Amino acid sequence: MRYNTPPLGGIYALNTHGGYTMKHSFLRKYIFPLLAACLALLIVNSGILKTPDRWVQDSLFQQPAVPSGDIIIIGIDEASLAALGPYGPSYRGYMAYALRTLASDPENLPAVVAVDILYEGETDPSVDNQFAQAAASLPHVVTACMANFGDKITWVDGHAVGLESSVLSLVNPYDALKNVTTQGHINAMADKDGILRHALLYVKDPYTGEKILSMASQTARIFLESKDSSFTLPYINSAGHYYVPFTGKPGAFNDNLSLLKLIQGEIPSAVWKDKIVLIGPYAAALNDYYFTAADKSKPMYGIEYQANVIQSLFDRNLKSEASEAFQFVLVAILCVCAAFLFFRLPIRFGGIICIFLLIISFFGAYLFWRAGLVVHVLWLPVAILLVYLAALIAHYIHASRERRALALEKERVSTELALATRIQSNFLPKIFPPFPDRHEFDLYASMTPAREVGGDLYDFFLIDDDHLCLVIGDVSGKGVPASLFMMLASALIHHVAMRELSPAKILSEVNAEICNRNPEEMFVTVWLGILEISTGILTAASAGHEYPTLCNPNGAFELVKDKHGFVLGGMPGIRYRDYTLSLEPGSKLFVYTDGVPEATDANQQMFGTDRMIQALNTATDKDPGTILKTVKNSVSAFVGNAEQFDDLTMLCLEFKGKPTEI
Repeated sequence: MRYNTPPLGGIYALNTHGGYTMKHSFLRKYIFPLLAACLALLIVNSGILKTPDRWVQDSLFQQPAVPSGDIIIIGIDEASLAALGPYGPSYRGYMAYALRTLASDPENLPAVVAVDILYEGETDPSVDNQFAQAAASLPHVVTACMANFGDKITWVDGHAVGLESSVLSLVNPYDALKNVTTQGHINAMADKDGILRHALLYVKDPYTGEKILSMASQTARIFLESKDSSFTLPYINSAGHYYVPFTGKPGAFNDNLSLLKLIQGEIPSAVWKDKIVLIGPYAAALNDYYFTAADKSKPMYGIEYQANVIQSLFDRNLKSEASEAFQFVLVAILCVCAAFLFFRLPIRFGGIICIFLLIISFFGAYLFWRAGLVVHVLWLPVAILLVYLAALIAHYIHASRERRALALEKERVSTELALATRIQSNFLPKIFPPFPDRHEFDLYASMTPAREVGGDLYDFFLIDDDHLCLVIGDVSGKGVPASLFMMLASALIHHVAMRELSPAKILSEVNAEICNRNPEEMFVTVWLGILEISTGILTAASAGHEYPTLCNPNGAFELVKDKHGFVLGGMPGIRYRDYTLSLEPGSKLFVYTDGVPEATDANQQMFGTDRMIQALNTATDKDPGTILKTVKNSVSAFVGNAEQFDDLTMLCLEFKGKPTEI
């Protein structure tokens, strides 16, 4: 059996009487986790995460793909401006010539041409008519219109979701051009952080109530219908916006085709056959660019934005943003469950679960994205981290209280031990045979103190079903102080041994503990062995104790001159060494304190290890109890009437092995 520190939720708080209170346990199990979860949810839903959440969404979801070959951009770039002059009314003539060029080869007509420039009002009638006639010569041309909105906009989560005022006016192209083309609005609205992530599906004409689709929507619709394919409208919010998955970053759709090259006849007509041709500004001087979710560090020209929206529409790569209520309820459920786990489990296991939930939260956001839903990426992981942090603080506070309670308890026990020397004799195990149901071994031990209480110790106990721990030791000094130190050492050894199977590590840990609280600088010699019952392998270590003796089957007792380590309590930082003995069925192990060989007669002569070995070898065929009596009788006969100088402690084990089945 191993001793594990119970989780936070399973420990009751100590009250002033040393008992446990259900009130504190209820708080830790239920109230504190709920409070931590509520606080985390308040922080998550406070709006503080809006901008970082959007940026994480952009990093995870806005991944470049292959731009469609069905979309080509003809830009009014720097070279066109340099050759044709600054942009102005004269460009209507250039645009008319460009459209006639696109219509010049009936075998290679574009599917649809979209001109991302607003041509409101009339200029030179002849030029305006040429422009309109050129547009009419093509199968489909989409021209720009633009709505003027009121000033008050409702913002939620960093982007527009509602308009409290309607469209004030709609600016259309001049009549001749409007009558021969399809209009699509070119309104675009960035989020509050200045990043363009959404597109406006339609605007309403304030006079007729007609819904005018965006230029991108009109272009995608016409293109799909030309391919005998259906057009699907995206899901929009209350403000008419929908989320745009960008296919390409700035420059991705740029094939280096310009208005100048088109006019000069440098572009073969096969390039635009059955394709979408977008014509619009492609120079910084024209001020038609945005910072988008595709790349927040580099501006994207409006014509490129149109290309991205068009591709998302005809690829049907449509995403809708999950409702705030749905996301909050889901995060709340997971957050509360995580809080109950973190407050009940040990910190290490809670940390593992926290990491697992963080991974799952990001992976879940990605799965929602693949399913067509855009969710708040940071809500759940931030809530989980906040709850785990609260659990860490609660664990720390509880552990501090436990340490204080333990310190008070040790002080109380120390005071009571000073008045309880009479129970020391009952501290050592005295029931023999100690394990009546175990037939693999026989065991006997005894201690005869030199005074009312002794400083020697012995102990034996089962760590688990297959490991038997044997301990014998000798404390420096005599009387009550030695007995108290003996009980401390014995308790520490027993405590550590119940979770550690290496005698050397047990002695090292006990030595460190004794050195930390040993103002009287007492010490104890210890021999400790752990027998693996199933194999007969005995692993042992010595802290300055007497050599053990071993008798193999049909043999004699002999000293095992093991490697001595330093005494426990003598010096911190000591490391001990394990060694092993292989016990065969019938082997006997005898360990003792120095009270046996150092027993002195009236002439100040010591009994010695040689006489001890002789006494042992007269009883090699006896059981452990008889062997101990034989040695004790030999010592008593040698000492005679002389006063017993030291505690006399012995332990004998006979290993019998696995019982033979009948």
